[in-house]
Parts: sequence; structure tokens; C-alpha cells
Amino acid sequence: MAEEDGGANMSPRGHLLSVYRQLLALSMASSRLLRPRAIGADHKETDMDAWKIGRRAWGLVLAGALAGAAAAAEPGVSDREVVVGQSIGLTGPLGELGQDIANGARAYFDGVNERGGIHGRRVRVITLDDGYKVDQTVRNVQQLVEEDQVFALFNVMGTPNSAAILPLVERAGVPFFSPFTGAEVTRSPVLPGVFNVRASYRDEAEKLVQHLATVGIQRVSVVHQANGFGKDGMAGVEAAMQRRGLKIHSAASIQTDASDAGQAVAALNDSRPGAVILITAGKPTFEFIKAYNKLRRGMQFYTLSVMGAQANIRALGPDGVGVVVASVVPFPWSHAHPLAKEYQAAMNRIGQREYSFVSFESYINAKVLAEAMRRAGRDLTRARLVAAAEGMAHVSFGGFDLGYGKDQRQGSRFVELTIIGANGRFTK
Repeated sequence: MAEEDGGANMSPRGHLLSVYRQLLALSMASSRLLRPRAIGADHKETDMDAWKIGRRAWGLVLAGALAGAAAAAEPGVSDREVVVGQSIGLTGPLGELGQDIANGARAYFDGVNERGGIHGRRVRVITLDDGYKVDQTVRNVQQLVEEDQVFALFNVMGTPNSAAILPLVERAGVPFFSPFTGAEVTRSPVLPGVFNVRASYRDEAEKLVQHLATVGIQRVSVVHQANGFGKDGMAGVEAAMQRRGLKIHSAASIQTDASDAGQAVAALNDSRPGAVILITAGKPTFEFIKAYNKLRRGMQFYTLSVMGAQANIRALGPDGVGVVVASVVPFPWSHAHPLAKEYQAAMNRIGQREYSFVSFESYINAKVLAEAMRRAGRDLTRARLVAAAEGMAHVSFGGFDLGYGKDQRQGSRFVELTIIGANGRFTK
């Protein structure tokens, strides 16, 4: 990777090389001009004093230059900008969800930059498409950390994807904000540089099971995606049921490409459940619900927050009416909630008139990262960012509350339920 020429956006390595060259030139000049000269006893002492003074001055210059170089060497930080990165599935099975994530982050950071940035630095977001493929996510994050030299990561999308990059994140010491997953793998054990914003899948499962128990439905079946996301959500449902002395009525897994949707439908239908919880995202959700409705109408379906995009409602069509969806952020279409109104205005400014839970969550994620950077101060380092985030014990963003601490990396526990109405919109 070629070094950039001078200026505020010079790479850390380029800056260090530049400083080294300047110090070398200064050293050579000082050794020629300031070394003591043997020109006679009358002048030797005076020249020796001058030489000592020059050496001390040069030492001060050296110390200052090295301090500046060390500050400039902080990855992704220059006088004019700070660079952060995200790897998301802009294409592939969850492409529309990925687009929503990208739009939410862009809406927030575009507004920040229009207002002059954070402590005078613009925020530049590098977004790479991984197609929701784990191996591509790993390659993308390696590029972001090692080549693009990002200051921090955020919004990496998916449970298996986020899990796969954790060793790299820890090894590189790069802060990782708002993994776009509710899985336990980013929450327990606590990882010092990882800050979760959204409620966990277990929080969502607790809310769904609490509702089902309240309305008296006990034959609860579960269909879960055959990956880390599905397994984590399934464990959350099991735990919530056990706390109430209940058991899962029946369960089936489904592949990410939904190739076995028919088998999953048959397995659950044979057990005659009273409700079905889907721990699925994208195509498996659509294919399962549509296939089940062809076999048996009137089933009550419950899904996690990953269903919270308008594109998902369009994909389900009439089969989506009545599906209950958990949400981990306030209602994006609210005309009363301060943060929702702020989000709507920001989306409108970038030409996005379609709101969603997913893009709102991404907007909040960007806001949390920006707040931590503000609190870290002008002298921005990764260590100061982590310390600043830890200090955000009780923070309210227009009615959306979260908090971190020394051993606390779960920001929010907010979960509420919404339902897809006959008009093809989410309603409360």
C-alpha cells in the first residue's frame, strides 16, 4: 500500500517516515554546525558551551517530534478526520437489511460532518460488502484493520460473522462498537473493547415468551436457523420457558437458503402448536410462513427484531399480516418520540423516505459511537475511546436510555412488540 503524500490525511506509517527523515536531516546539520571546534584555547570553552546548548535544544525537538509522531500514529486518526469501518451484507440473502444498516449510519454521520465533525474532525465511514458470508467478513475486517487502518469498527452484521472476527479484534486492539447481533458471543464473557448497544436475543426471547404466557398460549413451537444466530436465539427461548416452568412444544431447524423450509413446516405442523416463534432472518422467515399458511391458516407467528425492515413486509405480502415482531429500538414512525423525530429528519436529508427499525438501530449505533468519541476528547486514542465509553454509565438519547461500565458491555435492554397490520405497515 503506497504511502500518501503530506497533509492531514497522511497514513501513520508515512507520517513516521517523514518525521524520521526530518530528524535525520536535523541530526546531520547539528553535528556539523554544533560540534566543538579545536581553534585555540581562548574559544574552545565557548564553542563547547554552544555545542552542549545545541544538543539540548535538539533533544527537545526530538522529543516533541516523536510525541507528535506517536499521536499521528494512532490508526485512523488525523488532524482532519477519523476513519471507522463496517462490514455488512449489502448483497446476498440479507441484502436489503444490509442496505438499511448502511443508510442509518450514513444519515447520522452525514449530519455530524455537516455540523463540523467531532472536535473538528470529519468522520469517514468505510463500508465493505460481505454478502453475509463469514469468510468474506473476516477478509473485510482484516482489510479494514490492517490496510485501511480504521480507528474503530462498528455495525458488523450477523452472529457468525461477528463471532468470527472477535479474535482479530482482540489481537489488533481495535474497539468494536454495536455488533449487529443480539447473540451472547459478543456479550459473555465481557470483552474489553466490544460495546453492544442493542438488547440481546435472550432479552427479545424473554419478551416474546412473557407475552405468550400472559395470553395463555402454552404449546409454543420454535423454528430456528441452522447457524450460530439460530442456536443462540433457541437457547434464549428455552431459558425463558424454563423460568416459567414451561417447555418448548416442538422445534425444527431451517437452512439459511430456506432449501428445507418444507421439511421444517411439516415437522412443526404435525405437533399442532398454538404459536410459532421464528429465530430466523430473511428468506427462511418468508418461505416458512408462506409454506405454513398454505398448509394451515391462522397460525400466530412471532419473530425477532431482524424482521424489522419494510422490505421484509413486502417479501411476505399478505402472509405477513398479524405477524408479531420484537423491536429493540423505539417506534421509528413516532411523531412524539424525540429520537425518532431526529432520525426521520436525518433520513429525509439523505433522500431516504422509508424508515425501518433496522436503519433506526444503525442510526442509534452511530450516535453511540460518536458520543464516545466526543467524550474521549480532541486527543483521540483507542484507549481513551474505550475509557470514555465505559464512563457512559447513564445516558439518554432523546428517550432511548443506555449505560456501560467497567464490567458492563450491554448498553440497552429495551424490547417492545409490534405487529404487521393489514396496510402492510408496522403498528403498535
